[in-house]
Amino acid sequence: MSFKRFAFVGLVILLVLFSLACRTAETIAQLRATPQAPRTRVTRAPTRVSKPPTAAPEIMPTEITAVTDIPAPPTNPPPPAPSTKPPPAAPPTKKPAAPPPPKPTNTAPPASPTSQFKFRIQESRCGPNVRTYIEGFVYENNQPKNDVLVRISQGPDGQPDPNDDYRTGTDPRKGYFFQNIDSNAPHAGTWYLWIIDPGTQQRISEIAIVKTDAQRVEDTENS
Repeated sequence: MSFKRFAFVGLVILLVLFSLACRTAETIAQLRATPQAPRTRVTRAPTRVSKPPTAAPEIMPTEITAVTDIPAPPTNPPPPAPSTKPPPAAPPTKKPAAPPPPKPTNTAPPASPTSQFKFRIQESRCGPNVRTYIEGFVYENNQPKNDVLVRISQGPDGQPDPNDDYRTGTDPRKGYFFQNIDSNAPHAGTWYLWIIDPGTQQRISEIAIVKTDAQRVEDTENS
């Protein structure tokens, strides 16, 4: 009897131990990490893509069509050619204006030279030469002057020629003198006339020069 009891107790202890062992193994199994399955490494073989051969393009025959309707060339005139004119010349440089000349001062006209002679020529003119003669008047202080000699000569300060000296007052007209050269026709010549003092026989006037023509000249504005 004691043996059976001892054997029962021993069996119970074994069961407990077994049971504990199972739980312990289970607990240990739970605590241990579950090993992961090894990752399969895939080795990729190099892929070679084969390019299909390119087909040569098919050459289509070009159809040539005769063109009969050719458009007319444009009628617009061609554009004008660019101007080839030279560039305008630069304007000349303006010179500064010259200053105006100084205005002349108002000076009195020079006095006429004082003649050394008492009588001067005042007027002389010519007329038609149907005949040839010289006439005139002698004035002193704007009054006709008698009793002076008027000489005619063919040279200055020469001798009387062709007539003698003419004394004023011989004619009724006071201060008048007359020298006849040709009473029938024109007579060419150059004549010199002046006044002589009858007392001293010295020239007391300027010399007047008179030219006469050989051909007849009518009474015109040019005569």
